Amino acid sequence: MAHRTRWSGTRREYEDSVKTYRELAKTETETYLPYLAATLNDLGILDSDQNRTENAREEFEEALKIYRELAHKKPDIYLRYVALTLNNLGILEGTPNYLEEALKIYRNLAQKERETYLPYMATTLNNLGILDSGKNNVKKARKEYAEALKMYRELAQKEPGTYLPSVPMELNSLGLLDDALNRWDEAQEETGEALKIYRELAQKEPETYLPHVAITLNNLGIFDSDKNQMNESRKEYEEALKIYRQLAQKEPETYLPYVGATLNNLGILDRAQNRPVPKARMESG
Repeated sequence: MAHRTRWSGTRREYEDSVKTYRELAKTETETYLPYLAATLNDLGILDSDQNRTENAREEFEEALKIYRELAHKKPDIYLRYVALTLNNLGILEGTPNYLEEALKIYRNLAQKERETYLPYMATTLNNLGILDSGKNNVKKARKEYAEALKMYRELAQKEPGTYLPSVPMELNSLGLLDDALNRWDEAQEETGEALKIYRELAQKEPETYLPHVAITLNNLGIFDSDKNQMNESRKEYEEALKIYRQLAQKEPETYLPYVGATLNNLGILDRAQNRPVPKARMESG
């Protein structure tokens, strides 16, 4: 109940802010229209998080309309906010049109300020990859992930603390797509590199990155199984299972399903090799 009260309070504050900026913008348009658009964007994000999709759409669309008008007069200042709002709409709607327009804007802005806008391009490409892979546009999604990966590698060279975690994320996405395209060697190589990076990150921040190590091991196990490399696959599944068991001791509701899924993967592997399932594993399941 307290959580709902806090959210509703925040929403009322945003709504009151929108109402106030609307009134102020009637007489001081240039001063307060940017504040109105920014608050509409914030309210849209809140409504999107609360699954109030129609409200979020209306708020994002109004913010976009305002930012387009502002950018017509002052593109150097407001085009970036047009792209930001297009990104919000693209994620909400689940369609690539808004994201592709946002990417086009970021590419143009990056011609003058590459360091500033490279992260925005990478994020938008990743969002496009997610949408296109979800729509089975696998080849298009692969190009988007590959370009995002290239950008994140460049960013991670200068700011590894900020951007290095995004490199294995893109590698894992590419690995899954390459596996779907029967490009098993590429999938294995990409996922292997992702695993190496996640292991290094987990040494410093195990609570954050051990789950990523486990899921990457599971992916590798699937890819190795697809290539009939059963011994390697078994080692990867068993290491993933060990990690998930450790994590499940502290957070059973979160990680017990992963324990079950990994046990299932091992069971499939055992059946494929006509091996009896060990008693301890049967009891664990």
